[in-house]
Formats: sequence, C-alpha cells, structure tokens
Amino acid sequence: DEATGQPATRRSARIAAGINPPERMTLATKVREDKNEGTVNAVKAELSQLFTELEALTPVKEVPKGAEILNGILIVVEKFLANGEHDKWKERLVADGRQDRALYPNKSSPTLSIHSLFTVLAFYAGLTGYLMSKVDIKGAFVQTPMTGPEIYLRLNKKIACHVVGLYPEYASFLQPDGSLLTQMLKAMYGCVQASSLWFALLMKLLLSKGYVGSEVDPCVLRRASGGQIFCILIHVDDLLIFASEAETERIRNFCTVAFTTITMLIANSLSYLCMQLLWKDGTFTLDMDFYVEQVLKDWMHVANRSGPGLRDTFKIDEASKLLLEKPRQLFHSTVARLLYLAKRVRTDTITVVSFLCTRVTKVTEEDQAKLERLLGFLKRTKTQKLYTGAMRNNQHKAWIDAAFALHFDSKSHTGVLFVIGGVVIYISSRKQKCIAKSPTEAELVGLTDNIGLVELFHKFIRFYLGHQYQ
Repeated sequence: DEATGQPATRRSARIAAGINPPERMTLATKVREDKNEGTVNAVKAELSQLFTELEALTPVKEVPKGAEILNGILIVVEKFLANGEHDKWKERLVADGRQDRALYPNKSSPTLSIHSLFTVLAFYAGLTGYLMSKVDIKGAFVQTPMTGPEIYLRLNKKIACHVVGLYPEYASFLQPDGSLLTQMLKAMYGCVQASSLWFALLMKLLLSKGYVGSEVDPCVLRRASGGQIFCILIHVDDLLIFASEAETERIRNFCTVAFTTITMLIANSLSYLCMQLLWKDGTFTLDMDFYVEQVLKDWMHVANRSGPGLRDTFKIDEASKLLLEKPRQLFHSTVARLLYLAKRVRTDTITVVSFLCTRVTKVTEEDQAKLERLLGFLKRTKTQKLYTGAMRNNQHKAWIDAAFALHFDSKSHTGVLFVIGGVVIYISSRKQKCIAKSPTEAELVGLTDNIGLVELFHKFIRFYLGHQYQ
C-alpha cells in the first residue's frame, strides 16, 4: 500500500468483488456455517445429549501428566433424504483423532456390502408377510462406553461458550485461554476406535436376541422363526430390517431398551445409503435422482449425450495438456462420487467410471472431455431407475470376461456379472494389475482374480437360506 507503506492485504478476486463462496456440498448433506433456528437448536441438542442425557463428557479442571488430549470440532449439517427432501438439522461434536491412529491397531469395523443388500432385496422382493423398516439409533457412538486409557477432549473457546451457556456451573472449569477440558466417558465421533467399539456393542445385543451374523458379511444378520427368515442389515447406526409385524415390534422394543432413543420408520418406500427404495408389486425400485442432481451441479454446462463413452474411451493422447490443480481436484471428487453411483444404481456407467478412476492423479484435457461426456449422459438420463425383481430359484451364475491389452500400458480389462435366481446381484469392471501375453491369458487372469466371488456368494446364500437351501 503506497499510502501507508504497509504490505497490501492479499485478497482473492472473489473476496475483492464481494462474492460469497459457493455452498459446500457433500453427497446429500450441506455443511452449514450460518446461524438460524435449526442450527442453534441442533447445537443445543447435541451438547445436552453429550453432557446430560448420555453422560458422554464430563468437565475437568486438569488432566494427568502424559494423558492423551484431543481437540474438539463442532460441525452442523443440513441432511436430506435420497429424494431431496429436507430431513433434519444435525450437529456433531467430534474429536480430532488423527493423531492417535497409531495407538489403536484394532480400530476397523465392517460396513454393509452393496451386493449383500441387493441379494437381500432380491430375496424379499416377491415375498409377502414381511414389513420393511429402518431404525436410526440416536447418538450411537456416544452410547458406547469408552475402554482403555483415559482420553480427554479440549473444547475451544467458541465451543466452550456454547457449553457454559447451557451449563453456567461449568464456568469454573474454564482454562485461562477460555477453553474447556473434558474427559471422554463414551466413544466420541472422531475417535479412531469408536466405530469398532460401537459395532461390538450392537452385535452383542443382536446376537443375544437370537440373530446370527454371516461369515461372508458380518453386517447381515438373520433369524429363522416359524418358517420365516428375518433380516437386519447394518450400516453403522442405520439398520434396514425385513421382518414380520410381530418381529418388527420386538426389534423396536429391545432397541429402545438398549439405546433409549431410536427412530423407526415402517414403510414400503425408505431412504437408505443415498438410495430411495420402493417395494411394490414384487419389485424393488431404486433411484438416486437427487444424488445425480448434486453431482451435476458443478457441471451444468455439459451437453446431453446419448451414451456414457465412445470406442476410444481407453485411448490416451499423451500430448494432451495437464489440468491445473483446482480443476484436477474437481475431476477427482466428481469421479469418486460417480463411482459411488455406478456401484449402486447406475451400473451402466461402471466401465467408463472405472477407466476415469485410473486417471485422477494425471488428469488431462482429454480426460476432462471424457468425464463431461459421461456427465452429459447422466444429465440426459438422470431419472433412470434400477429395478430388482424376485429370485426365481437359488441358482448362481457368473460371467467373467476380459478385453486384452485394452489400456495404454498394455494391461487388460476384466468385466464380471453375477446373477442369483435370474437377478443381477453384482457387476464390476476393472483394470487388471498385471500384463497378460495373450487374450487367453487375460481371461485366465480375470477368472483367477474373481472365481473366489462364486464361493463367497454360495456361502452367503447357504447361510441366509439355512435348511431351505438346495
């Protein structure tokens, strides 16, 4: 600044022009930083739950020497259903557990495999006498007792002000810098071991109620009674349930006793894993229309296209110019979202998406054009649904094939299709990891890489049907 002799304040062109930043979108969730009645109430509800209802945190004036102290982060989000309707405001006080990853080697927990979900949907599609329901367990992780060495959470001055506003008696616990130290009594979100502790707690409950978990997919549990098979699918704290009316009520009762506050929704149309599931006339209709709209928001300029790719999709022009870092990051995040979509409802795009996944670290203008063509196809067909009918029998069929030397580095490409009882359950399309010397060898590589799936699906169906399996 020539007038003051001080260095000029650095500002981006957007800030200088007074333009607000775009809303940050994460799947079907908006991260919100503005204040309104919904966000304020969400913050109060979360803090009340942690300090009073579930007694997950307790304030302390000092911590033992050498004790582990994590920083707290406050996140408020607006959640949406798979069809785009507003669901709720949700606040999370999470621990920044990145620094303690090495201290807890046993920190992983399983999540539901998408092909397990499709197999279960195909099993129940044509059956009667069952209800479909979804259970959401409020504050699942923070209902799980913490184990191991004591861990403490530091709440910064801003978060501490919210806490003291609700609990004035905690003002005496404030540190000189205005922060608040608390001891974690329950497994807080963000702690690396929290998911493992929660899954163990939930499994202990369900196993005690007569359910049995699958060795192939521990997130699928079954219980046979009176000639019927009841099923619970677990994705963290969301349970998708297929059971009789009496069993559904039984599940509601024992979950309420164990976890105090749960939400159970019984309907033939439910939102689950960003998909809208509609069970009608012996068929499940799955759509991710709202998800597709969110993916396309940053690419509204693309033109409608008749197909996801062209015959030259796998060809690479080495003279094509590399993208700058910001466009590359957008490319990377978009391809990741498309992969999530392709593995669920839009399997017709899986081959092009799998190729684009190999390009995310070295994106060129040519790659961008291929992505835009795929997005143009999704724009033209964004309301396309996936229909899953009923299994006609227990017969498994697998098709495994390979395209020889399809990629620029001479590696081949494998495609897999798995069908149970006439219903497509699993589709994959991926680049092989080794170079084959002939088309026959490429097919053998594809076969050896995927033949284990046949045995896994066989074991899963045998577990699920029990004595009914033939």
